[in-house]
Amino acid sequence: MPASLFARLSCLGFTILAGVAQAAAPNIGSDEAAVMQAAGLTQRDGAYYLSGCAAAFKPDTERLDVNRDGRDEIVLLLGPSRCFDESAGGNLALFTQGADGSWRELLGFSPGVELVPLERATQGFTDLGLVNPGGCMAVFRWNGAAYVQAGNRAIEPGGCLFR
Repeated sequence: MPASLFARLSCLGFTILAGVAQAAAPNIGSDEAAVMQAAGLTQRDGAYYLSGCAAAFKPDTERLDVNRDGRDEIVLLLGPSRCFDESAGGNLALFTQGADGSWRELLGFSPGVELVPLERATQGFTDLGLVNPGGCMAVFRWNGAAYVQAGNRAIEPGGCLFR
């Protein structure tokens, strides 16, 4: 079994999925491979690439049920890259599987290194926090069609001072 990119930690009363290791490429035909395709990633020479970006990624995934329906959504993490703000440490996106079996984005790529499922839910979807280096967590809420940023929360003193 490949090492997971996320470890479940408890911090400030939240369960945090924290990046810890890179995993192997997903099996062809797996949900994870379908999510990478839905995100626009193509595989070449053992690495993944986004359209319009020459930098290679080693993406990883984690499963998480954000709408509490008993079926997991998939979090896709792309590490730091010239294609995104490298100071963010990485970028996360969240995908759900539709009734037709296809995967669609619930949260587009956003800078962050940790996904934090929060206690509050909006319209049955767990509110999410994306933690960035520097102690600021962007809080996202479900608007009925997608996750949208609802604000920031400092998780370290002065963490969101300039955001």
